[in-house]
Parts: sequence; structure tokens; C-alpha cells
Amino acid sequence: MEFVTPGLSPLTYSILVTLLIVYYAGALVSIIHLIFKSDYNLTERLLWMLAIWLIPIIGLIVYWVYWRKRSSDI
Repeated sequence: MEFVTPGLSPLTYSILVTLLIVYYAGALVSIIHLIFKSDYNLTERLLWMLAIWLIPIIGLIVYWVYWRKRSSDI
């Protein structure tokens, strides 16, 4: 593991791994919500999936903000 994370302490490494796990758990929950709970059409759903997976953290936050805004407008 020294080749992947040179100079990182075990605490820093475990924090990074935990944050990564939390991020992907949030992305998974967002995608499940997108598939089963949203009223977006197929093209919008695919675009949101790309945003959630390819744009770390910002994609998740933007999805939930737009979802809340869209729900309150209806």
C-alpha cells in the first residue's frame, strides 16, 4: 500500500477510505431514489446518473437540491 498512499498515516488513510465509502453509499441511495421515486423521463434519469457518478460530491448535492425544489414546485 506504500505505493498508493506514500507518506499518509494510518488515520489519514482510514479517513479517506471512510469518506469514499460514504460517498459511494450516498451515490447508490441517490441512484435508487432516481430510479424508483423520481418522475424524470429516461433521458433526464440517465443524465442525473452520469452527474452523480462522474462529478463527485457536487453531483449528489445538486441532485437532491433540484429534487427538493422540483417537489416543492408541484
